[in-house]
Amino acid sequence: MTDGATPGGARLSPEALSQLARKYHTLAELRRARAAGEPIPGKEVFRALAGEFPGALNELDNLPADEIARRSEALARALAGGPEERWMAWIHGYHTLMRAALYVKIRVARRAALSEAEAAALAERAARHAGTPVDAAFVIAVKSPPDGRLNRLVLGLLAAAFGAPAAEIRGTIFPRRPAPGG
Repeated sequence: MTDGATPGGARLSPEALSQLARKYHTLAELRRARAAGEPIPGKEVFRALAGEFPGALNELDNLPADEIARRSEALARALAGGPEERWMAWIHGYHTLMRAALYVKIRVARRAALSEAEAAALAERAARHAGTPVDAAFVIAVKSPPDGRLNRLVLGLLAAAFGAPAAEIRGTIFPRRPAPGG
């Protein structure tokens, strides 16, 4: 698929594409090292990867190596001016929105109430932290996400922004690994 990289059809920035390309290169290297029996990197490596790209550890665990390679190649083509695939904007949006949601969540988790002004101020800080616009309504939604799951909130926001079903977005960016022996 090559349609509509971002809501409204605009392309992702070269910086966003480069960040995604770097992420998939890192995932490929971690997979290669694991397959070669090299020592598992320290927790700080995985913490940094998950901090910059929430959901990347899911990809590391569940994406087949050939899909990681395919995504890397597709990003290289997009960086060279070729077409972008829908999943690129979806995963970029997922990373930025989840980064914002996690930033907010640790700041509101134990608060009984949050004023509109506090929510707006927190939204500004979260937007700067995550590199994506969020508002006070986002902060309130993070405080009480659907079924208590930030993932459902983020996927719902992506579905609304891209006009695609949340299940399709989730299944595309985080396909489930086939069961062993199945």
